Amino acid sequence: MLKNHKARFLFFMCGVIILLLPPGVALSEMDNATLFKQTELMFLGEDLYTVSIASRKAEPLERAPAAVTVISRKEIKKYRTLSEALRRVPGFFIDRNELKERIYLRGIPDSFLVMMDGVPFSSDASAIDYPRGMELSLDYIEKIEIIRGPGSSLWGPDAFSGIINLLTKKGADLQGASIKAETGSYDTLGLHAQAGFSKKGWDLFLFGSVSQAEGYEHDVAGSTKRRDDRFGEIYVKASYKDIVELSGRYSQYRDYFSIPNFLTENSEHKAFSFVQATVNKSFEDASVSLQGWYQYFDSMEDYDRTGSQYWIEQHNRQYGMEFKYDQALFGNNFATFGASFRYNDGSTTRQQYRDSSFYLFPNYYTHLFSFYFQDKWKIMENLEATVGLRYDNHSEYSHFYSPRVGVNYMFWNYFNLKLLYGRAFRTPSLAVIIEETGLDPEQIDSYEVEIGFSYKNIFSIQCNYFYNELDDIIERNALGNIANKSDDNIKGVEVSLTLQPHRAVTLYAGYSHLFGNRQRGTSATREIPSEEDPSRTVETTLESFYNVAPDNVISCGLDYRFLNYFRLNLEMNYVDRRKILETVGDGSASRTSLSSYVLFDVNLFVTNFPVKNVEMAFKIKNITDKQYYSRGVFDIVDGEGSSMYFFIKYTF
Repeated sequence: MLKNHKARFLFFMCGVIILLLPPGVALSEMDNATLFKQTELMFLGEDLYTVSIASRKAEPLERAPAAVTVISRKEIKKYRTLSEALRRVPGFFIDRNELKERIYLRGIPDSFLVMMDGVPFSSDASAIDYPRGMELSLDYIEKIEIIRGPGSSLWGPDAFSGIINLLTKKGADLQGASIKAETGSYDTLGLHAQAGFSKKGWDLFLFGSVSQAEGYEHDVAGSTKRRDDRFGEIYVKASYKDIVELSGRYSQYRDYFSIPNFLTENSEHKAFSFVQATVNKSFEDASVSLQGWYQYFDSMEDYDRTGSQYWIEQHNRQYGMEFKYDQALFGNNFATFGASFRYNDGSTTRQQYRDSSFYLFPNYYTHLFSFYFQDKWKIMENLEATVGLRYDNHSEYSHFYSPRVGVNYMFWNYFNLKLLYGRAFRTPSLAVIIEETGLDPEQIDSYEVEIGFSYKNIFSIQCNYFYNELDDIIERNALGNIANKSDDNIKGVEVSLTLQPHRAVTLYAGYSHLFGNRQRGTSATREIPSEEDPSRTVETTLESFYNVAPDNVISCGLDYRFLNYFRLNLEMNYVDRRKILETVGDGSASRTSLSSYVLFDVNLFVTNFPVKNVEMAFKIKNITDKQYYSRGVFDIVDGEGSSMYFFIKYTF
């Protein structure tokens, strides 16, 4: 049945291509240099309307062989964290455990690749601890590119259900300096500074921030007040004429959290830092890129506030190098060839319990060799096909092939149709191997159909249907044990809408619906005493929905600019009912689901008033003070109540 499904989809794609090719119509010939220059151009002239990660080349959103969303700098200003920004994107659902947000994409939690400057915020130590909260400032992020769907064919093993690319500012974007102070609820205090300069081809950008907050989590009853969370970050980028680029990020933070039902308070520190260098060289009809990077993942989980009882520590170092070559071929093809190597040292993984300390993986060194190829074929002026294949060879998990096929048809001036297939895999990380060894790599096959309509800058809508086949997904069952789940599938629809009826008014909305047998959760069986005869035991089956996203998620908003100086934003987020636990047998569960909820946020921006070069913002989260809950590892977790934040920034 599965094979027939794949065959039908591929047959359908081929049939559409044939039907869309009118007899006697061919693409006009052009020389390689012209094609190459056209491919490198940002066709619509603004970064807002282009994406660079779908084909590893800047291209318009409607021509990208993927389901794409781009969040511009103006939109980023509305949000304080990456989690908040992703909440408005179709396909994403934001949950939270006792410590931090869990971000689901198409029903799978923490399953996508997050990158900055081509460096992944993932490693063989952890693929789930990418920065998503206050440990990542959005002040130096110029644009967020998002791809929904597998991206392993170009980006490797961690691009499982999608990719998030954080594009940072350049010195030319600022040409000066600014300082920003922030305060707000939960004893929040922050200071951010940045400077940028561009002259004679040289470009330099600098950023630094420090902040602290108490956090909205409850303290353990009868205990002393938890210490404030503290965050620090430095980012530097220098380049010369887009030929040479050097950048780096350093991060430190300590996040304190509580587990009330265990009467304990803990702290966690999981910071990513990196440095990278890239060299680019362009020729008449080709270009070459060489990048090298070093990444450091520093993790410390302290399960006792005295700091002397039980903790786990990781210091993971990862080195990477990648070569990429682009070539225009035959007048209507654009080919990309690449090879990369990654070396990971995860040997410094240590556990301490009371007075004993030992290394969990004293000899854990891994390497990954990769080769990839992609060809983008311009069949006609309005019809393109993309074919790609990547080969990855991991020292611990053997080799993998990640194919990719896409067809993109633009018709009637305003419509475009995308037919997409992709495969991706992800290897188990040390974060889960610590608890369970012998896990198999996860795999996903994704089939998508997207149709979009865009009329100038006034109205646009994209509708996407996807079907994902999942193999060996790593999940935690109802008893807390980690294991590979059997084959599964999940399918859904995503809708994104933007409307600008007036130059001062913008409306936007996103809707996601999931359906299919993934909603049944993960089962586990255990023995419990019989109610009739406590000396005997009976089997009880528990079904956990900890890793299952809700069926429906909606976000919508309004941007209104008035009196030249003011911008008001209203945003609503709806999350459907979520299952958490079901019991079959003599056991019982106190709660089987969490009710749906709606949150309203309000943002007011004031620019150049009453003083020029001054920007202020008032942000109110959950303005109705809605009480809601999310699913923690040990119990349900309270959502954040109503909170308000204020910042003032001066640019000079």
